[in-house]
Amino acid sequence: MFMEKQMRNTLSQRLKKRRGKTIFLLFIEAVLSFLIIYYLTLGNDTGNALRVGITLFLVMIPIGMELLFNMTIPWTVYVFSVFYTLGHAMGYCFGLYMRFPWWDNMMHCTEGFLFTLFGYYYLSIGDEGSKKARIRNIVFAISLSIFIAVLWEITEYMVDKVWLLDMQKDVFVSRIDSYLLAGNTGAIESIENIGEVTVGGQILPGYIDIGLIDTMDDLIMALVGSVVFSVYALIDQDKHPILKFGID
Repeated sequence: MFMEKQMRNTLSQRLKKRRGKTIFLLFIEAVLSFLIIYYLTLGNDTGNALRVGITLFLVMIPIGMELLFNMTIPWTVYVFSVFYTLGHAMGYCFGLYMRFPWWDNMMHCTEGFLFTLFGYYYLSIGDEGSKKARIRNIVFAISLSIFIAVLWEITEYMVDKVWLLDMQKDVFVSRIDSYLLAGNTGAIESIENIGEVTVGGQILPGYIDIGLIDTMDDLIMALVGSVVFSVYALIDQDKHPILKFGID
């Protein structure tokens, strides 16, 4: 009983130190709650209501990480992380993925940057700050970021298979290079300048790639985000750490 009370007091003290972030989070939660009510009533869109409902919990991750890992996230990174979390839901709810082709790339690049940032500084706790240690931490952080990106792509694939959605966006391609088109083993044949393809009597403006290009683009952008942070970490040499652990 005493331990539980002490833990509650410690949690309360940590939240008081993060009063501004808590108020900001409550404002975001209020906006998301309004959107859920709108989609369930006037909007009549349970799909978007579910997305916003999931986001309602996801936006708590940054402050939850501060409390769980005994760390402090600077305001700039904190707000950036919250808006990144909002980005996926807003992309679907407001059609941003369709209106802006770069939106998906931006989200995955940001994902790579943020997870590499966290992995790097978390592994750096107690390091002597040597060049060898920094390189080791960067390799770990990039691996963590790409691992999470792969898990997300697997999730998209499973969602598409089970609920018949199109999270792994299909694209039209105008060229095919394949061993299957050649009659000889080891030979590759190509079909170029594909102008139209007929599927089930419907004429399409090209051959449909069912998600592979989108998946590879997402993984590449996650890697780009990881590399961007890694370059910063190597140049900065831990002189200006973005995340700080063990300060409460």
